[in-house]
Amino acid sequence: MGTKTFHRGLRDLKIAAWNDENDYGTAYDIHGARNMNVEWVVETDELRGDDVVLDRYTKLVSVTVNIEQAAVDLEVVDMLMGGTLVSGADYEDLFVAEDDEVPYVALAGRIVGSGGSSDLHVFVPKAKLAGNLRLQAQVDTYMLPSAEFQGVNEGTVNGMLRLRKFTALTGVEIPLRTETGGL
Repeated sequence: MGTKTFHRGLRDLKIAAWNDENDYGTAYDIHGARNMNVEWVVETDELRGDDVVLDRYTKLVSVTVNIEQAAVDLEVVDMLMGGTLVSGADYEDLFVAEDDEVPYVALAGRIVGSGGSSDLHVFVPKAKLAGNLRLQAQVDTYMLPSAEFQGVNEGTVNGMLRLRKFTALTGVEIPLRTETGGL
């Protein structure tokens, strides 16, 4: 499995409610996924003495994830904000109050490999909205909702982040699949 593959293009992004360690709600497709940026957040320190660096301390403390999508989907916003979503015959209404609890969610993205022969799946098992949920409307420009999350350690099963590389094109699920196929 040591073959080097180059990955290009986010092809799928899913979100699910986080219930407990390795226990999630139904995975929901984030329509028109445009971007998933993952950044490892580390705590560092260095020990200096005798005018040199004697030791370096580095520890992974969390994961920051930024996503961008092509559609305003109130189901996704509801999963992120913890509001109350009501669907009527002529409308969907999301009501978010200041005392609504912002829930934990899981995020999973699929990036296709070069030549379309493999996939890299990125899984953040437990994350919470950590930055502003952004909706920006402008003249002559599509609205591209975006959000920032902070992923935290879920436990011994999935940790803070999983990267799983499949040898064939594989559909993304929450939790991640353990075998190829299922597009």
